[in-house]
Amino acid sequence: MATPSIPPIQRSWARCQARGLDPTCAPQTGMINLSGWSHLQALVRSSIEDLYQLSDHPGFVVVICDDQGTIIDMAGDSAIMAQAQQYGIGYGITLAEEYAGTNAVDLALREALPCQTAGDDHYCQWLQSFALAAAPIFSPDGRALGALAILSLAEERHPYALGMVIAAAQAFHSQLRAERLLNEANDQLTELYATLDTINEGLIFVGPNGEIRRLSRRVASILGINVRSAAGRPLTSVISPPPAIAAALQQLSTLEEQEVIWQTPTGAQAVICGVRPVWDRSRRYLGSVITLRPTESVRQLVQQVVGARAAFTFRDIVGQSESMRQAMRQARLAAAGRGAILLRGEAGVGKEIFAQAIHNASSRAGGPFIRVSCAAIPRQLIDSELFGVEGTDRQPGRPGKLELAHGGVLYLEAIDALSFDQQTSLLRVIEMGRVIRTGGARPIPVDVRVITTGHGLEQLVEEGRFRADLYARLSAFVVDIPPLRQRGDDIILLANHMIRRLSEQFGRQVALDPDALAALRTYPWPGNVRELEVVLEQMVQTNAKSVLTVSDLPPAIARHTTPLLISDSPRLAETQELSERDAILRAGRAAGGRLGRAAALLGISRATLWRKMTRYRISREDMVP
Repeated sequence: MATPSIPPIQRSWARCQARGLDPTCAPQTGMINLSGWSHLQALVRSSIEDLYQLSDHPGFVVVICDDQGTIIDMAGDSAIMAQAQQYGIGYGITLAEEYAGTNAVDLALREALPCQTAGDDHYCQWLQSFALAAAPIFSPDGRALGALAILSLAEERHPYALGMVIAAAQAFHSQLRAERLLNEANDQLTELYATLDTINEGLIFVGPNGEIRRLSRRVASILGINVRSAAGRPLTSVISPPPAIAAALQQLSTLEEQEVIWQTPTGAQAVICGVRPVWDRSRRYLGSVITLRPTESVRQLVQQVVGARAAFTFRDIVGQSESMRQAMRQARLAAAGRGAILLRGEAGVGKEIFAQAIHNASSRAGGPFIRVSCAAIPRQLIDSELFGVEGTDRQPGRPGKLELAHGGVLYLEAIDALSFDQQTSLLRVIEMGRVIRTGGARPIPVDVRVITTGHGLEQLVEEGRFRADLYARLSAFVVDIPPLRQRGDDIILLANHMIRRLSEQFGRQVALDPDALAALRTYPWPGNVRELEVVLEQMVQTNAKSVLTVSDLPPAIARHTTPLLISDSPRLAETQELSERDAILRAGRAAGGRLGRAAALLGISRATLWRKMTRYRISREDMVP
């Protein structure tokens, strides 16, 4: 038996001889590994049949082997097939070197290169009547899936057999790679569609001819259209887009998010929409994406951004006096009810803390708490602030505080500042549960509980300057919060509570001696709790002592004569000019010279503070501690 001269074949022969393989052995059956071939075998068979049909020399058989060299399919010339079967070559026969000796299939898999063998190149006699040309088949990630081979008679070997199997194997590899890319793209699309269907935002992709290419499932619940039947149809045949949307689609332009009205099967629907055109790299227009968000989701987002949450609870209200216990009983009763609540009390008694505590103890605790100071808003702007503004083609709409408070509480301070027309509009919202934006006609459902404060509302009703029916609606529950001077020892409880909080805030332990507490207890506190808080904060900031005494109290309090008046009306209460000037200076120093903070401590507006400073010739430098 001659030894071949080609190195790979020589090495294979050497291995066979070292292994003691008998050249006269019969073909052996191998373990078939069809892993990864189940969906590929039909594809390969189709390819090899095409290869066989296109050949000018059809005297061959195409053989497919798995990654271990076992034959898993054969197709081709029937005469060659019959002769191969006579030698025992067929389905399930292994061409692995350990059992079949040297051959092109094993070499192709072993060397990861195309190879051909013929006649005496083969180590085993049952292959020596044939010629084999084989090339490995690789998966897209470079793993050998098997081998593709052409089997012919040795004396009639096909002249282009090796080139044919190389081309076929490469084509098959490319086909597998394309199939994988397609599958990956389909998987990504599936993931994308699944993601689009889970987000709260609805999406419509409109093609360049106005046809609906894709809709997310959220569109169905927002616009009330059938997603499946809508795909592929012109958008205008499914639903009429609002003018702003239609214009953006026609002009291939961008539309920033704004509120628009869609005419849906169930009626007019307000939706926050935007439009984005899509272009390819060559600036060819592919279509536009319409985004849709329910106004409710935007409302919730705005509530989160503006911090529309109540912080205080009934546990934060300090007081044990009978008058305070009565106010707490009224407040808890109101929290358990459903009607509007009127909070009555002097400036500085803590009405907003009560409002927040009522909200947090009610069934609406999970909803927003929106605060509006009617006296702080110019009267001509109150309508848009409370009721919102209807959008136009040029200007987007804006929800008012009533819409933002949907599902929660709207806390209206100084409701007596509303004009008679504004009172009428508010009454309509409370009675009907719907708000109509300024400049609009569309009723928007709102579910809001109103808590209000106001000065002298009963007298205003008697004078005809406040609607009696609105007052009746707003006072379904009334909570009377007592002034601090009527709360007795609550003053000491509050003072000690505030001193502890200030100690934590400024990082040092501070206390009040008994005489100072007694002085605080007997002072009439016309500015109520807010005045007490301002006085104590100023004392802590302007004294380094750990125990504060009567000498550290403001003179007006220590003398029990001219008190420091703090009011949440737009002006300071009337008092002696010297005391008022002293109050402004102390508040400014307590605020570290910051006018906004000083005005807040005094309970007046910044503009009022400026007027008072001019009147008393107080400069900002005078306020620096």
